[in-house]
Amino acid sequence: MLDIKNIYKNFGDLKVLKGVSTHVEKGEVISLIGVSGSGKSTLLRCMNLLETPTFGEVWMEGKLLTPVDPYLHAEVIQASNTYKKLREEGLSDEEAVRKIKDEDLLHEKHGREGKEYTALIKKIYQENHLDANLARQKMGMVFQQFNLFNNLTVLGNITLAPVKIGMDRIRKAKRAGRPVTETKESVRAAAEKKAMDLLKRIGLEDKADSYPSSLSGGQKQRIAIIRALAMDPDVMLFDEPTSALDPEMVGEVLDLIKELVKSGMTMVVVTHEMGFAREVSDRVLFVDEGYIKEEGTPEEIFRHPKDAHLKDFLAKVL
Repeated sequence: MLDIKNIYKNFGDLKVLKGVSTHVEKGEVISLIGVSGSGKSTLLRCMNLLETPTFGEVWMEGKLLTPVDPYLHAEVIQASNTYKKLREEGLSDEEAVRKIKDEDLLHEKHGREGKEYTALIKKIYQENHLDANLARQKMGMVFQQFNLFNNLTVLGNITLAPVKIGMDRIRKAKRAGRPVTETKESVRAAAEKKAMDLLKRIGLEDKADSYPSSLSGGQKQRIAIIRALAMDPDVMLFDEPTSALDPEMVGEVLDLIKELVKSGMTMVVVTHEMGFAREVSDRVLFVDEGYIKEEGTPEEIFRHPKDAHLKDFLAKVL
């Protein structure tokens, strides 16, 4: 579903992610745990390019979302002028590739490479690229601070994106000269029916015409979740979905997420709720100082941790 390859993320001189690689299989639930500031949320936001990685690649369902990172493609390195010079100096293929990677010799600040090199990068990009906006339609995102639109009703929040996508679909069909069976009215009616079905699922259908300011934190977050579900995503990303809630509201949000787990939804969750992570996860990733220091099943992470920082972290939070 998602393939994260050697992701680095710098904010100026601050290096937040330092070469993170992982994957997310269809139907898998992954929890990201670690202290605040370790890079968990940045990693999650890199998955759908709300943050653009400084280096590395993000792939979704076999399609590339980021620019091509030449370090990740041996044929690109071997086509570079730098590689050719190192081979002429007597280095083996393996030594030349390692030296280029270790010493950052392909970084754009060192100048342009040869035509063959740039042509390969362009070829890889053209053959594999998927527009990030199309990818985001398949990735639901739920934020720590809800991010509902306060000037829209609950129903308006849930239907906004589906209606926009539906209208875009109609416009594209008309421009292409294809028959158009949908209308603005039918798109809106379908979006509103789905929204009401989702609201009924969480017992909040009576809040359809309410504005977010009148809702509790738990209600806002549950509506934020079903707003993401209204787009029929293939994967859901949760960025500390309970950390802004009062303790008595945490349970109702976690219960809804557990329902999604039972339905087989692919999910990546940044969380400080260790009991929740232990209960629902297929894999748990411990992120520390910009690296994935340890990953494994909940049993391996919580009962048999190996990394010293993970042991210290668990001793403090459990």
